Amino acid sequence: MSIIKLPSGRWRLQIRRRKLQAKGVFDTEREARSAEAKYLATTRSKSKTPTLQEAWELYADSLNFLEKRDRTRGTEAGRIRKIITRLDPIRVADLTSDHVEDYIKTRRKMTPEPSRDAIRLEVAALSALLNFCREKRWISKNPCIGVKRPSGKIVLRRMSADDEGPLIALLQHENHRFRFAARLCLLVRETGARPGEWRNATHGDYERSRDTMTFRNTKYRGQPRTVPLTASALVLLAEQMKDVTIDNLDAFGGTDLLFPAVGKDGVVRPMYYTGALRDAKKLQLLPKRIRAHNGRHEFISTLVESSELDDARIMALVGHHSPASMEVYKHVRNIRFRPQMEDVEPLRREQRMQAIADTMGLVPSMVVDQLKIEREEQTKNGLKDPGDELLYSESFLRVLKLVAESMGATREERQRKSAAFMTEKDKDEETFELFET
Repeated sequence: MSIIKLPSGRWRLQIRRRKLQAKGVFDTEREARSAEAKYLATTRSKSKTPTLQEAWELYADSLNFLEKRDRTRGTEAGRIRKIITRLDPIRVADLTSDHVEDYIKTRRKMTPEPSRDAIRLEVAALSALLNFCREKRWISKNPCIGVKRPSGKIVLRRMSADDEGPLIALLQHENHRFRFAARLCLLVRETGARPGEWRNATHGDYERSRDTMTFRNTKYRGQPRTVPLTASALVLLAEQMKDVTIDNLDAFGGTDLLFPAVGKDGVVRPMYYTGALRDAKKLQLLPKRIRAHNGRHEFISTLVESSELDDARIMALVGHHSPASMEVYKHVRNIRFRPQMEDVEPLRREQRMQAIADTMGLVPSMVVDQLKIEREEQTKNGLKDPGDELLYSESFLRVLKLVAESMGATREERQRKSAAFMTEKDKDEETFELFET
């Protein structure tokens, strides 16, 4: 069995074995290797390929899996176990796209139904395992490819003032876990970094001379990302450093972690902030809707709707590497069109006055005058001037209705009398002005 490069630059595949023969010429080595793998996979006895459980055990011990992050390995293992429970002892060579589709359908029919994202990630974990099987030439094709996977509805959960306030209040709590978790959430809000990036940050990642933070364990291939720190972020960071190195020196010793925690085994490691937030919610110290990631959504949304930064700069700042990741924030940018919308408001006010005047059988100038009277009355009572938008209030519409009824019973009669009334009023005002002059 061999793949040889020919003088012409093409590649020849030649397999000569007992009951196993194939040959062909291909333009590239990759095509030749692919043909070889496909041929071997289709001719190999399916009974000799491992079961899903056996394949998983080999995959879990492979470099493909061990090079992933600890948390990624843990979540992927949990998802694979759910699939193996339903599909094993099927052999990987017998697995088809129908099996994958049936698994998805079965999960969707469960009560309560798992989230679509959960099912999608389970299939993604199976696909990673089957890619490993393909590399081992146990299968020629990954049966997950081409199967439609459930897609979850994108929900943009921002951090409101009702969320930020309780987090700030939590900074003075006697339990350092709550203080740490609150600062982490607020630093996510002030920098747009992922909660996991702050969780793994160290004192050495802070550059004091430039007031920057470098996140080294990032989601994108572990590549470092340096971000500037605002005045608010600097205060939060300084308070956290003091809390760790001075206020809780006995607990954490000389750790370099910014957000440390002591495990049951006595080992200091990055804190489990979701657990701290969960415990704070149980004590009703925080609203249940708060998530550490909400601050990141709020940071990006604020930049999109209120800053002049383009998407490329925002992506570089927060660690997004695909333009598609900004699509969820696309609608937020519409708020920047408010000035253009306000430009047409004078015309809209005229249209609204004309509309309500026609409906009640009055002339527009009478509506404008009555609106002016009501606005002045509210200002005299110490209230803020509501502007012409007072037109929408129930109280003003009641007054306007009484004025209209005093002008007559029919629409035509009201229009005639209100026009005459405003004409006389204008004459009286002109006379008064002349008298004053």
